[in-house]
Amino acid sequence: MGDMEHGTRITHYALHIRNQACMIAPNRFPWHVFGCTVAGATHLRAGVPNQDAIDWVAAYDGERPLVALALADGHGGPRYIRSDVGAQLAVRAARAILRDLGLEYYRTGALANVKHLAEQKLPSLLVRCWHQLVDAHLAALPLTAHELEALNDEARASLETDPRIAYGATVVAALVTTTFLLYVQLGDGDIVIVDEDGQSVRPPLPVDTRLFGDATTSLCMVDAWRFVRTYFQPLSDRPPALVLLATDGYANSFIGDGDFLQAAADIYTLVNQQPVDGTRLLRQQMPGWLRATSDQGSGDDISVGILYRQP
Repeated sequence: MGDMEHGTRITHYALHIRNQACMIAPNRFPWHVFGCTVAGATHLRAGVPNQDAIDWVAAYDGERPLVALALADGHGGPRYIRSDVGAQLAVRAARAILRDLGLEYYRTGALANVKHLAEQKLPSLLVRCWHQLVDAHLAALPLTAHELEALNDEARASLETDPRIAYGATVVAALVTTTFLLYVQLGDGDIVIVDEDGQSVRPPLPVDTRLFGDATTSLCMVDAWRFVRTYFQPLSDRPPALVLLATDGYANSFIGDGDFLQAAADIYTLVNQQPVDGTRLLRQQMPGWLRATSDQGSGDDISVGILYRQP
């Protein structure tokens, strides 16, 4: 995949994290993308910055349209003193890697080859890219004595051994082209697919057996690439009508999984009934209802990103 194999191309992308915005797709490529991140109620009360990040790239030029959407959740625990930055770097890495993968498909037209790259090469590329960005940040801003002195001996020793741990984060992402959808996940968080009948399901990603309670796999793990899960979905049959990506603060705000899945279906109903006005209304109101969801639910930071296919 050219210089994507060596992780060099991603260094040319500027980092800008979006609070809310909407990219409307031309008629020839019917995918809309929008999303939002809000600081959790608990973090606001404690004066802690938002540990989540969201960003995307949307290209509608010529015959190579694509959207790559990424969300990340910094751990925010005692050792993860820069996890808000780690989350920002995670969405930057995922966005760039997925964009390059989409362009690789358009360059070659070889769907089977791109599927192989997504399943076999993408995990290590994603983690390597994040490592490069973290290492560059550390080179510019090394961990300070002030940052380390507040930690206990065990946490301080772990960061002195491997400073990347300070940036620990999870990531969920998706890429859509004219031909396929690719879902990517490392650690907790959620991806929900809604069909044209309003039925919500999760994509059949491989199970991560290390997810239980508050425990999660992470980009800062030594063998993180082993826990990157992917699912490749051709769009030749029944493409999804809507794809929702969220950090775990969203699902954790619901009483049960059924209520969470229904929320995704309700979002689809809104935008499907009024594709333009519904999308605009949802985009405008999203920060408010996510803050209310956090306040009445998990108290955690919440990020939600949506891919919507207009009929």
